Amino acid sequence: MSNIPFYSKYPYIIDLGDYLSHFFSEPPSMNDLAAIERYRRKGLIRVLNALRNIRYMPSKNEEEEVITFFLALSIAALSDPWALRKFIDYESKRTYSYLLSEEDEIIASIARKAGTKMELLVTPTNKCGLQVLLDVEPRSGKKLIECYQYRIKIPSYLTLSEKLSTDPRWKLVNKPVKEGYVYITKREAARLLENSVKEIMLKEASIYASQLSIKRVADLVEEVRKTVRKVRGYTTDEFREMPEKFKGHIIEEFFPPCIKLIRDSLIRGEHLSHHQRFALATFLLNIGASVDYVLELFKHAPDYNERIARYQIEHLAGLKGGRKKYSVYSCEKMKTLGMCVADCGTKTPVQYYLKRVRRSFKESGK
Repeated sequence: MSNIPFYSKYPYIIDLGDYLSHFFSEPPSMNDLAAIERYRRKGLIRVLNALRNIRYMPSKNEEEEVITFFLALSIAALSDPWALRKFIDYESKRTYSYLLSEEDEIIASIARKAGTKMELLVTPTNKCGLQVLLDVEPRSGKKLIECYQYRIKIPSYLTLSEKLSTDPRWKLVNKPVKEGYVYITKREAARLLENSVKEIMLKEASIYASQLSIKRVADLVEEVRKTVRKVRGYTTDEFREMPEKFKGHIIEEFFPPCIKLIRDSLIRGEHLSHHQRFALATFLLNIGASVDYVLELFKHAPDYNERIARYQIEHLAGLKGGRKKYSVYSCEKMKTLGMCVADCGTKTPVQYYLKRVRRSFKESGK
């Protein structure tokens, strides 16, 4: 990764106009850039790779990488809200992988440019930062030391770690805290920056997409929407256009075979594994089932406890804990766990269900 130009890895920390002014006497507009075929195609490829979870390998041409990033961000924004979120998530994960291989000073610099106040504790004579004694081996007397290379003020930490708070490791009570600062490792700093740059990209998407004529990229937008249909089963607009009866009413005959099998086992009063419970509950919640609907179904479980079951379901729905709504397992994960029972040709059980719903909606002619 060291041979990848700096701004190819972190394009969102610059202003595109300022950057282009170094190459052009009069910086081209977004529409001008979208008229250049090599930028158009590469921008599209970047979005499609993100939607399909295909690894994107940047070139050594920094100018091209920066331009196509902003084009891709704009194309995704003009195509579909879900496509935009997917692209941003994909790019932020690339950021995380890049940051892990950077020197500490670089990470601190990117944090500043991203508007995240993260203080570097490492110095030429102290490469560890804050040293915390974790344990001492009884026989050898060897000390186990954890190094915390950064610190961040408590309010900033709580904001950036909000979506991670379901993991006990990120809870404030489990972190070193001193004089209003939370001390974090390099890996933790990279993870928090991953969350920070998502917000930056979301704001930039709105700015740059507004500068781009949708007519200029209409063909690219349509290709993205086609891919969204293949990957997700429907576009956001198509879901909004469905009658409420298709959104709110759970049509069990459209359940994929794997979910039907788990549901039928539960109805028979059989004990479900943790993974089966998770798959069933998250599937139902992600197709629009209410907490009460899911709770009613889980009453068939032999170890049913309403208080515990309600809390767990509300947690999965994003109503408790870290307020994160959980996604259903992918079909690949279902196969790994031995819960896949048919080759449905879809990526997730939810995609299977919504494809059936869309088909029924079209056939009904309503």
